[in-house]
Amino acid sequence: MASTSNPDTHESQQKSVYKDPDDGRQRFLLELEFVQCLANPTYIHYLAQNRYFEDEAFIGYLKYLQYWQRPEYIKFIM
Repeated sequence: MASTSNPDTHESQQKSVYKDPDDGRQRFLLELEFVQCLANPTYIHYLAQNRYFEDEAFIGYLKYLQYWQRPEYIKFIM
């Protein structure tokens, strides 16, 4: 028996794919703001006092943010 393709199924699969409405601009700005906050010694002290540096998820997020060291991103840091 031959398999039949259901066009409605294919169309509904395409509609369910998430499309970021602002193409990542909001995420970019939030991450930029957070990276800039990390330059504040008072904020670093707050994070240390509240044991954020012992949290594996937080450490993973800091590792992820290392892309900000690349020239195409570092130019945005003030």
